[in-house]
Amino acid sequence: MDSDGRPQAACTGLDTKIFFARPSELDQPPNRGERSALAVCAVCPAAVRAVCLERDLAQSEITRINGVFGGVRQEERREMYQARQQARSGGAA
Repeated sequence: MDSDGRPQAACTGLDTKIFFARPSELDQPPNRGERSALAVCAVCPAAVRAVCLERDLAQSEITRINGVFGGVRQEERREMYQARQQARSGGAA
């Protein structure tokens, strides 16, 4: 918790490089680097993870989605981003 009693991100103060490991493919399990980042996210309060993920998806472009954010791997977030874009455009691919 921060000084105002709000939940604090588990990654606060960590080197951000941990979240930018070489990504694995969607059909593969997370690699060692991704598992390290996902482990940090796993202990983060759910509300903070949700804000982190939403901020990343709202501010991203498909070509700039990298790393682990909000407990979600890069390739999974790319799929989420594309689905969101398709929904906004009425489902057109």
